[in-house]
Amino acid sequence: MPPKEKVPKVRIEDEAFEMTREYGFSSVTARKLADRLGCSTQPIFRAYENMDELRTDLFHMSTEYFIGQMLSKKNRSPAYLGLALSYIDFARTEKHLFELIASVDDFGTQTITEFLKSDEGEKILGRVSGTGTDTKNRQELFTMFWMFVHGMAALISGNRVDFSDREIRSYITKAYEGFVSQIKKA
Repeated sequence: MPPKEKVPKVRIEDEAFEMTREYGFSSVTARKLADRLGCSTQPIFRAYENMDELRTDLFHMSTEYFIGQMLSKKNRSPAYLGLALSYIDFARTEKHLFELIASVDDFGTQTITEFLKSDEGEKILGRVSGTGTDTKNRQELFTMFWMFVHGMAALISGNRVDFSDREIRSYITKAYEGFVSQIKKA
């Protein structure tokens, strides 16, 4: 029987996740993680072939954490505003996790088009885009709106803009209503 692993993979993941939350993934090195775990780097590289593999797992953990945070928030009305404000709040309060989630690296996730065609995407489309428009128009509306919200979240997270909550609500509402009016004209 092989010897019991002293540092299980789940502990490595949890500690790396907390380090990512505190300092950002770029600060998570095998040596620093090992020091924090109180071990050598060997258990880390037994669990992960390389740090990129760990980063991929941390991306997925961060995404799950983000979704959990969004689902735990009280539903705000209208739905598009609640979704946008939750995303921006996450970008504001969890800057390092947002940075990892919003990175341009390919972690094998769905494109926005693929996501919107999924069951989960269809549910979100129905809530956020309302009814009365066809699927193609709802997808277009959501895509335009989400690009706007993501850009705003990135600017806020990076301290590039300093908007009050009132200003954020106003910009989101104006953008959404503008996108809706353009869809209706088409």
